[in-house]
Amino acid sequence: MISSQTEVGDLVYIPSQVLLTDYKTFIKTDKPINAVYLGKKSIEAQVFYNGSSWWVNKDKIYNVRGQNGC
Repeated sequence: MISSQTEVGDLVYIPSQVLLTDYKTFIKTDKPINAVYLGKKSIEAQVFYNGSSWWVNKDKIYNVRGQNGC
C-alpha cells in the first residue's frame, strides 16, 4: 500500500492481476509494472502508465522508494 508520504511524481509498483481504469475501459496487469503516481481520491490512486492516466485501488499499489528515501 502507498504511504502518506507518497508524492506526485513518485514511482509506484503495481503487481500483476490488478485492474486499472479510466472509467471508459479497464485493463488488468498481466505482469508487475511501475507507474508514476499522480494523486489520490478516497479509495483510488491516479497513476500514469503507458502514455495514459489510470485509476487503481490505492491498496493495490506500493511505493518503490524505500523508507529511508532510497
